[in-house]
Amino acid sequence: MPGLSTISLRRFALDPIQSALAGLVAVALLGGLLFSALLGNLRILGLVLAGSAGLLLIAHPRWIWLLLLTLLPFSVEVKNLLGAGHNLVVPTEVLTPLALSAAMLMVIRNGCLKWSTSPLHIAVGLYIAVQCLSLLTTQVPVVTLKALIRNLSAFMGGYVLTQMCVQSFEDLKWPFRLLAGSFVLITLYGLYTQFSEGIAIYQEIAAPFIGDHCIYAAFLSFPAAFLLSAVTQPVRQRWWALGLLGLFAIAILASFVRGAWLGFLILMFYLLIHQRAALSFRYALILSLTVLIGLGGVLVFGLQALIQERWETLFDIRYVANESRIDRWMAAISMWVSSPFYGVGLGCYPDLHYQHVYYARSFEAEQHMGAHNLYLEILAELGIIGLFAFLLLIVAFLIETRRIYRLGVDSPEIRAFSLGLEGMMLVYLVHVLVNNLGPSDKIDICFWTLCGLAPSVRCGIQWLQIQNKQKGASP
Repeated sequence: MPGLSTISLRRFALDPIQSALAGLVAVALLGGLLFSALLGNLRILGLVLAGSAGLLLIAHPRWIWLLLLTLLPFSVEVKNLLGAGHNLVVPTEVLTPLALSAAMLMVIRNGCLKWSTSPLHIAVGLYIAVQCLSLLTTQVPVVTLKALIRNLSAFMGGYVLTQMCVQSFEDLKWPFRLLAGSFVLITLYGLYTQFSEGIAIYQEIAAPFIGDHCIYAAFLSFPAAFLLSAVTQPVRQRWWALGLLGLFAIAILASFVRGAWLGFLILMFYLLIHQRAALSFRYALILSLTVLIGLGGVLVFGLQALIQERWETLFDIRYVANESRIDRWMAAISMWVSSPFYGVGLGCYPDLHYQHVYYARSFEAEQHMGAHNLYLEILAELGIIGLFAFLLLIVAFLIETRRIYRLGVDSPEIRAFSLGLEGMMLVYLVHVLVNNLGPSDKIDICFWTLCGLAPSVRCGIQWLQIQNKQKGASP
């Protein structure tokens, strides 16, 4: 396949050994349920589940990757699971190494590794290399090592596994269906937690799975931005997409996260400009429906007073949230000045913030958190080199999405997919200007999966088009 050399993890028949393994898994699960019920010990069931997942590695590794994506909205950090002070994010940090091990086993078994060729891989490799090299210059080595392990886990679970498991446009059907169901469930649960407590600003939403309102809004922004961008094209089942978009829009509006609101406002302008050559009644209708859904949600749920409060405090620099952001931004600039080229070390911003406090009375001055601006945080931790590598990654990603769009001249679905990828990235890049969106397995894996989809799907579309041309040219 031109430009593609990837392992196929999708379709292979079960041989006798794999059938036996599947039988062992079924017996183990039934036995684990029985013994855990009789003995009243859930640890037995946990061990059986872990062993069963290990057996499934050999049978169908792609299942684990799909399970990782499907359960991502419901991942939760378990405190002190690995000992005092050592937490584990379940199931993300369990399924990621399992899925990677499964993929590697399949590579060994098949004796080949297929991988898409793309300049994005070079940009991604440079950014990851800069993060790794920060171990040599960091001011807090232990903190940087932990941050590097966390980032590499998200990179492997998002970017690498996506490259291995997605080789064509058709491969996205089941992941999209499973993710749609999973996102709907977490959204409904989030709305339930809000309405049961009473909607308020800065409240915890969808705890214990998410909790932080900024992470909640950013997480739902991925599917919402994809849908808002995709429905500008004449795709099938558009009304289903609009229904889902309406649900996500209400949830994001009720989160009162202004960074997410700003991201969608800019996305709508971007889509309007992008579609200006073929502006149609369809797009105007979609835009109007989106606005009406938002206004309807405000009126139905009585959110006018809260929205007015968010607007009135937007430009008040003495408002606690704004003052905290100014403090965090100035601290990041101060850190960068202290080490402009290499930064203070990956993940070190929260630990070194106290040395660079700008507003001593800031209500978040003593909290262990990021810079409320991803670009300034990268600049502080990885220096000019790190920020350049990150921006290069974004440019390479957008080059890939433009290539996909050009390949979809005769396919609204391909154009919708390209615009959806761009929409997700744009909202994310705007949101991280003013909010902390990490460290979070949900946001990090979504970001790397988003990056990984572009080259993988583009190569698959190119290969399919080449095949179709060859069939058309054959006598």
